[in-house]
Amino acid sequence: MFDSRGLPDYPPPHNAWEFPPPPVSRRWKWVAIAAMVLGLVATAGGLVTVIAVGSAGTPGLIDDAELISVIERECEQMTSEVESLTIEGSPESQAKAISAQNAAIEEMVDGIRSVGPELLASDPPVDEWLTDWGRLVRARNAYVEEMLRGSFPDLDIPTDDRGEDIWVRMDDVFLTESTCEVPVELLDPFPDDASDV
Repeated sequence: MFDSRGLPDYPPPHNAWEFPPPPVSRRWKWVAIAAMVLGLVATAGGLVTVIAVGSAGTPGLIDDAELISVIERECEQMTSEVESLTIEGSPESQAKAISAQNAAIEEMVDGIRSVGPELLASDPPVDEWLTDWGRLVRARNAYVEEMLRGSFPDLDIPTDDRGEDIWVRMDDVFLTESTCEVPVELLDPFPDDASDV
């Protein structure tokens, strides 16, 4: 059996808070203060950045809610008109239908621009997007002119600065595809033909 007679008595119980904190050099105090100040500055900077990005919108995307609402309404009407026009019959009949589709695009663009320059300027990508619609209409008008001269032209879709058809970036300028896709009828007047656009 263990003999405890040679051991000292237990020390009396103490609360840890009764003891003074260990000494800290002044240099470490300044390091701690500097770390706290830097942390506050970084947090404030992060908040300012988040607020600025949130208010500026996403670069390259049309995302203003009021503008999107107008675009969806005007685009739905344009798409409905374009899809209802069949391109058939004589070259004159076909040209008339294509021109009517182009008129529907121009009405959509005018309807969107009617929201006013301030709202349009609040979401810069919209101006380039509307300009692309104008480029598409001009290409389709040139197609009609060639058709009426008696030739069988290909519709030359304008391209962006990377050589890609503009309808790709026109569709990609929105967060959701359903906002305003370029109708396929505008890219190929005769989609049932085997020929490519």
